[in-house]
Amino acid sequence: MVLDRALALLLVVALGFLLPRFMPGDPVELQRASDLDLGLAAAQRETLRQEMGLGGSLGEQFLTYCAALLSGDLGFSVAHAAPVSQVVAGALAWTSLLVLLAFPIYLLIGPWLGIESGLAPERPLGRGLLVGLSALGSVPPYAVSILLLWLLAVAVPLFPLGGAEALLPPADPLVRIAGVLHHAALPALALATHEIVRFFFLSRGATLALSLRPFVINARARGIAGWRLRVTYLARSLAPVLAGRLGDTLAGQFSVVLFVEIVFSYPGIGLVIHEAIRARDLALLQGAVICLAAAILVLNALLDGLAGRLARRG
Repeated sequence: MVLDRALALLLVVALGFLLPRFMPGDPVELQRASDLDLGLAAAQRETLRQEMGLGGSLGEQFLTYCAALLSGDLGFSVAHAAPVSQVVAGALAWTSLLVLLAFPIYLLIGPWLGIESGLAPERPLGRGLLVGLSALGSVPPYAVSILLLWLLAVAVPLFPLGGAEALLPPADPLVRIAGVLHHAALPALALATHEIVRFFFLSRGATLALSLRPFVINARARGIAGWRLRVTYLARSLAPVLAGRLGDTLAGQFSVVLFVEIVFSYPGIGLVIHEAIRARDLALLQGAVICLAAAILVLNALLDGLAGRLARRG
């Protein structure tokens, strides 16, 4: 497993290096055509090319890039005028906040609705949940983000339109934290919506299967119902299945976050990658992709270990 993840990271490094270079146009010339052009001389343009890691042949660029990675140097972002590590660290902090806030939303609502539907698949509640969640799952994440933004920030202005905090943050740390959470609530809800649907169907199918197991049949025959049946018998048995799903879920979250952060102008890693592509900031694009892939691989390893422990405990 460790070797597989190491190979996956190496593949991401190689693709992160090659794919931006296959994009049409010369990044240096595109920079000159942008607002960054300050009438650079030929020698200055060559210096810029070297700083962007575009000097020498493709093989030389790759070896130089790998050597820099091994030394912990992710390069310098021309667009942000700052080290890539500094830009990515700040963006990952904001994205991690969204992912952490979305986590309890889909992990509680999705299985709860799935258990309710699985216990009564032929009743109006069960059928209604199935139809409603099926319809919600067919809506793309960016459309859900736009709908929530219009509904809860424009039509009914309960949340800010975008950003991570107020333009002039308050001096009181508690007030500032409350403001940050207020700004993050709507993007986190948009991020969680698609996973609510996934965990609903996963929990519904598992509940239908568990309902035929002898220990659940005996429990219901003894009159055990309500929250005791749902929590002690069903939710506990679902825990290993849900934990095994979390690795794929987190990877999906970091892909969906690209659309969510663009819609809400949230300064996370998704918005940074989008801006790096638009500005042809190769160093920032490569560094952001590699750091994101490394974070996902580490989280997957931790969650795989958690799922294994839960499965052994039964």
